[in-house]
Amino acid sequence: MLEPALLIIIFILFVLIILSYTKSSLDFVAISLLCCFIAATITGLVKGIGIESFIGYIEWEAIIIILSMSIITKIAQDSNILEFVAVKLFKFSRGEQRIFFWLLCIITTLLAAIISDVVVVLILAPIVIRLCHFLKIRAGTYLLGMTICINIGSIITPFSSGENIIISTAFTRAGIAQMDTLYFIQYYWIFSFFLLFTTIFLLDRYILRKEPKIEALQKKFVIDLIDTDIMVKNKKMFYFNAIAIMITIILFAALPLLYLTAASSALVLVLVNRGYTKKPMSALLKDIEWEIIFFFISLYVVIGCLLEAGFQDLFTAIPFQTFNPFLMSILILIIISFVSGVVANTPTALIFIPIVSTLIDNFNFSSVPLLFAFIIGINLGGNFIPQGAACDMMTLKIARDSGVENMSYKRLLKMGGTFALIHLAISIIFLLLVVLFFG
Repeated sequence: MLEPALLIIIFILFVLIILSYTKSSLDFVAISLLCCFIAATITGLVKGIGIESFIGYIEWEAIIIILSMSIITKIAQDSNILEFVAVKLFKFSRGEQRIFFWLLCIITTLLAAIISDVVVVLILAPIVIRLCHFLKIRAGTYLLGMTICINIGSIITPFSSGENIIISTAFTRAGIAQMDTLYFIQYYWIFSFFLLFTTIFLLDRYILRKEPKIEALQKKFVIDLIDTDIMVKNKKMFYFNAIAIMITIILFAALPLLYLTAASSALVLVLVNRGYTKKPMSALLKDIEWEIIFFFISLYVVIGCLLEAGFQDLFTAIPFQTFNPFLMSILILIIISFVSGVVANTPTALIFIPIVSTLIDNFNFSSVPLLFAFIIGINLGGNFIPQGAACDMMTLKIARDSGVENMSYKRLLKMGGTFALIHLAISIIFLLLVVLFFG
């Protein structure tokens, strides 16, 4: 039943959470938890429901996956796997500018499909800057290629980002679609890799070719200078962790219960690494970004309060059945793309999950086109402005701190926005094909 006054109050609290997340000067965790408790208290009193109802709105499977992937990412980080990969790429390319650029963008995208995009930037960006410094070339274009392509990696797997985990868990649990790794392979891989290679081709043709060439002598000097063996502190654990993470990815594709696979893999890696690093689980848990976990939990509860207040009822009264499936999917794609470009991806995902669910359940729209539009919009919309994606802001910070002259906010805003529009146009063409085949 729709409760207009309650709905307005809860929505105001939701907006306060979003604003707190976008302002670095505010303690967004404390504000999120406070708004969460206020929303739950008011909703509980009005609707006569207890704490168990609000706990039920929390997607614990998604929380377990996010927590487990954070532990796996931390172990990969401590093992210097990403540094090893970056330097190997350069040696493999023999210092050829275009080959290195293509390989860097591809591997960055693939890594972002497995672990947090921010972690990928944190580790790879400083290495790229150092390599470019030794080569006496500017690093900005390489960083630009990384940050534009990295968001494409988020649409390759259901566990690549917090928002993907939240969306796939929610719709799988609701029985709307089994959004596991095989689902992403079936519906997103052709689009993802077409978009990736198109993006790299355009970056290469119109941006990289304008950069000065690397001098042959300098190239040879750097290739002879860098040594991947120095990066590996413990070869036995390095190879074990690398193989274990690859096996985990295979298990994600083979097994339907992502949260069990993620948790089991994380715990096995912790136990095996303990013998070499002497690092117990408690030490690894200290490195987890608990503020994000509690932020997610707060959002789940507040969204649950919105649903209790009749949020979904607002949309059942709209005659969506008169909409063409293609038009409906385009609207979802465009709206989510622009909203996620301004607002953080996770809150955007959570607020649109009940909307998309209503369109599928109550108006019998096909799930495949709408979920395609949802996933693409939420992950690619962040390129419209740098603030829309945490990895973009992290790249800018690292570039600024390292004195990279051709990687400014203005350049990222211009190029990121341009490619966001190109991605949106390509997405609409693919969306038409998806509607024709699955709508």
